[in-house]
Amino acid sequence: MLKKEYNCFRCGYKSKKCNVQHHFRRTTACKREITCPYTDEEIKILNERQFIKEDYKKIKDGKISEIINIENQTINNIQNQNITNNITNNITIKFDNLIEFNKDWDISHINEYELLKILFNPSKFTNFHEKILKNINNNNVVINDDSTGFICTNQDNKKDYKEYKLDEIIENIMGKIHKQLKDISEALQKDFNDQDIIKVFEQTNYNLDIKYNDFNNSDTTKLNVNKLFSKILNDNKNTATEFLIDKNKTDKTDKLQEGY
Repeated sequence: MLKKEYNCFRCGYKSKKCNVQHHFRRTTACKREITCPYTDEEIKILNERQFIKEDYKKIKDGKISEIINIENQTINNIQNQNITNNITNNITIKFDNLIEFNKDWDISHINEYELLKILFNPSKFTNFHEKILKNINNNNVVINDDSTGFICTNQDNKKDYKEYKLDEIIENIMGKIHKQLKDISEALQKDFNDQDIIKVFEQTNYNLDIKYNDFNNSDTTKLNVNKLFSKILNDNKNTATEFLIDKNKTDKTDKLQEGY
């Protein structure tokens, strides 16, 4: 019995499943084959969908356009629902409004179509975190230096900041993203009865697990991810620090009210 062979639809690399999946996790993008007829978006779709049993057969039978059309239909179905993007209008930085790190981020500023695009994006972890921080009340991590940072947490029923090692903070951020994206994917999936679309979501959940497990088990991946998230947190440092400043002002005012 012949072993299944999988492809990279960008460079043409072919091998068994584990080798191709390892190829997709490489840090340097492979070189696009000059004869490659697909767009970057179509390559992304085919690279992911070939690991679904039914779609693998369709690809081998030359029904590639059918695979691409199903994926695009999923996005269009969400887009055509005319979902309103509830952007947070309150831009006042106030420590009392800051969401604690141990709670899910507020995603009310992200509509379902945008969430779907994040789920289907190969860089879903970083894309989601960048989008999350657009809501200022999600900025509950303040980078201190290259190795430490502060997170807003609840201690003794009081919201406060606590210092942690930066790699530990990022490890917890990855866990939070993995959990929340899985919850979002499962919630969106319930809106559909079409089995082909449901398979897209199932593959998305599988990809989430693969990426999260790779982060936990590969020192190289963890090092690269730490660099990416350190940059994101550093880019948002000014906003996050404003909450810390507001907290200190509030603490000072409270003490003055007690006496001077």
